[in-house]
Amino acid sequence: MTPKSFLAFHLGPSFPTGDFKSVDANNEKAGYAKTGFNMNLNYGYNFTKNVGLTVGTYYNRYNIDKKDLSQILPGTNVDHWQFFGIAAGPMLTHEFSSKVTGDLRILGGMTYANSPLFSYEGTVLVKDDWKLTPMFQGGLDLRFNAGRNVFLMANADYMYLQPEFKFETTTGELVDKRHQTISVMNLTGGVGIKF
Repeated sequence: MTPKSFLAFHLGPSFPTGDFKSVDANNEKAGYAKTGFNMNLNYGYNFTKNVGLTVGTYYNRYNIDKKDLSQILPGTNVDHWQFFGIAAGPMLTHEFSSKVTGDLRILGGMTYANSPLFSYEGTVLVKDDWKLTPMFQGGLDLRFNAGRNVFLMANADYMYLQPEFKFETTTGELVDKRHQTISVMNLTGGVGIKF
């Protein structure tokens, strides 16, 4: 009997795009995000040979481009952006050969996103903020049969979210409030099992 389900773990670099990557001081939504990393655990189930459902959890983290930011905020230290969540959606599957299978996935979900913390000589100036926000993800997977029910996986996907963060001092003074566009391209690899 052909397995209808699979579970895969994959990770790799994540590349910020658009405003999230921008280091333009004139761009109010510039994220100053450097290349980060992405980890995923995905479950897929095929109702038919070509149509299925996929569910995934993920974690992403990005350091800040401090070189460019230090020109605007001299002496200030900034930690990182990060987010994690869960998403689900339809999956279209195509078997290229007995050894290679491809999946096209379109997912929607909820993400818990974290803004950077700003400090100066160990003293917190602006607190980090956590917000729950919707997330869209589209991706392509290639699964390579490694024998029995084990496969290797290569993945490329795009993630988009727009949390609204409050940037506040430790005394509660509002420094800024804005929707931060976070868009990234993930390129990952990993291993999975079919069952």
